[in-house]
Amino acid sequence: MPEPVVVCRRAYRSFLGFYLAAGLLAVAIWAVGLQERVDVPLPFTVVGGFVPPLAAWLFSWLAVLSTEWRIFEDSIETDTGLIARRIGNVQIFRIRDLALRQSILNRLLGVGDVLVTSTDQSTPHLAIRGVRDPRAVYDTLRELVSRSAAARRTMIVEEEPPGR
Repeated sequence: MPEPVVVCRRAYRSFLGFYLAAGLLAVAIWAVGLQERVDVPLPFTVVGGFVPPLAAWLFSWLAVLSTEWRIFEDSIETDTGLIARRIGNVQIFRIRDLALRQSILNRLLGVGDVLVTSTDQSTPHLAIRGVRDPRAVYDTLRELVSRSAAARRTMIVEEEPPGR
């Protein structure tokens, strides 16, 4: 089996907004629970405040663990699932369009999404989400698509819809 050109998983830092929301919820739980007029025992308040950040960390850990993308010279392979695994594949020569998407926060953190549009019947749209250094992944894919088109001497021809 050939070695992948790129192997990537979602970066933990792509969940920063989620972590911040969980932290704010924890502070709110502690603030409400520590008021004298609220009749909640102190241990419940303290433990209850740790639940949202712990749940956020657990969710992000499972999300990172459950998906891996491997980019080969001729295909992109998506491996998903924790217990039951599913492997999907998009051939490089089927890729019609690539896009890179980053929010302001994602740009500051160095993460982003690489969006792939293909003619593949089972996976016409593939999103490689929250990966570290998305520009490098995007450029690698763009180069592989270009090489594939040159090797196959193919050219994408777009048809006009009827009635134009």
